[in-house]
Amino acid sequence: MSKIGAPNLPLQLDRDSIVPLYRQLYEGLREAILSGSLPESTRLPPERAMAERLEINRSTVVRAYRELVADGLLDQRVGSGSRVASRKRAVSAGERGASVPWWATPPPWRVGEFPMVLGELAAKQEPGRISFVQGVAPDEPSPLVELAGSFARVASDPRFILSYGDSEGYEPLREAISARMRARGARSVVAKNVIVLTGSTQGIAIVAQSLAEGGDEIIVESPSYPGALQIFQICGLRAIPIPVDDEGMRVDHVEAILRTRRPRFIYTMPSMHNPTNVTMNADRRERLATIARRAGVPIIEDDPYGPLASHRETPLLALAPEHVVYLSTFSKTVAPSLRVGWMVAPRTIVDRLLMRKQAYDMATSLYVQAAIVDYLERGYDAHIEQLREELHLRRKIADEAIAKYWPAGVRAIGPSGGFYLWVATPREMRARPLLDAAERLGASFLFGEAFFANSGGDHNFRLALTAVRRDEIPEGIRRIGEAMRSLRG
Repeated sequence: MSKIGAPNLPLQLDRDSIVPLYRQLYEGLREAILSGSLPESTRLPPERAMAERLEINRSTVVRAYRELVADGLLDQRVGSGSRVASRKRAVSAGERGASVPWWATPPPWRVGEFPMVLGELAAKQEPGRISFVQGVAPDEPSPLVELAGSFARVASDPRFILSYGDSEGYEPLREAISARMRARGARSVVAKNVIVLTGSTQGIAIVAQSLAEGGDEIIVESPSYPGALQIFQICGLRAIPIPVDDEGMRVDHVEAILRTRRPRFIYTMPSMHNPTNVTMNADRRERLATIARRAGVPIIEDDPYGPLASHRETPLLALAPEHVVYLSTFSKTVAPSLRVGWMVAPRTIVDRLLMRKQAYDMATSLYVQAAIVDYLERGYDAHIEQLREELHLRRKIADEAIAKYWPAGVRAIGPSGGFYLWVATPREMRARPLLDAAERLGASFLFGEAFFANSGGDHNFRLALTAVRRDEIPEGIRRIGEAMRSLRG
């Protein structure tokens, strides 16, 4: 429990609550303003000072203050800081808030403390900007010709155009997926274990809602995939962050947690991890599978980039088939517009997961599924080989540009071969101000805070090297380097 003595105001933040810290701070200040405990024109502590005194992230304070400004309760002006708005405006804002119907006001734990990443993505897609934000397959090599042929062949059969299809997915696709999983070492997988999804992110939501409920603890990597973190926050789940090093998730930390606590599941991206591009080594995979079996805790293995790994480690699914729900997708390796992923689940829960899938959308597009089956037989594997080469080439280009344009002390973390470059900046260089400076110069990236469930990432950011044309990589990195130098004066 953290306290702060602002003028006439003791604030308390409960770190064990499922209510996000920013929301607790917002509610406490709002109540104090409306009650008169914070009189008109009272100056609140600067964001950094408030964060230090409460021992929380500055971004938490920024978000609480912004919401108070949006509600008309605070005024913010350059040079004068944040002050309580006029009494008339504050009372009016309080009355407006009171008139909002209950169904238009979500419970406070429904929004995560980390930034809403989708809004950040949309804001950065502007003409002339070199945006390293979105993790999408690169424009080269393009599967368009072969994929268009697959769709054309399927379109000649009206069954695929006019039918819903089965909720669990098109059987030939499920058979093809199970055969590929067996080839990777998961020998027990059969089509009955496979559910086709409308993107693997749908699978994360289905599994999270099926295995846990609001207030439950879960284990996540830190940093981790923002889309998963957002889903877990919406579900009201409480994340226990586990650090990631250059060999993957710190499984020894997981083991220590499981000695005293019983999280509902472990979420991990062990191959070509987003955002670090690190792959968990074989020893850690064996150990994680063993301790999960021993503790009876299921693992969600998110593997969208697994087919691209040069040295493909055995999936966790192969090591603990009765304790792993495996997720993957064609959206990352072929095209994001396909929106087709899949889930492999133990037979003990596959029916429960299928019922949840049916509640979402009944079935994934049969037309697209049938086209993917055709493409798997004709061009997919050759495309994957070309894509691997392209990813290594893009990283080489990026490394050369970084060496040329970025100042000393900025480190690119993680191996070659993936979509992403995870960057660590020196202590005096924070990612948020750097992003602001880079955007003014026409470049953008995703700041590190988005990848942490609770706090962290102030000195990290992610570049999606696949989000731009290959020839734009050096210029984008040059612009970011110019932004770095502008911050250093």
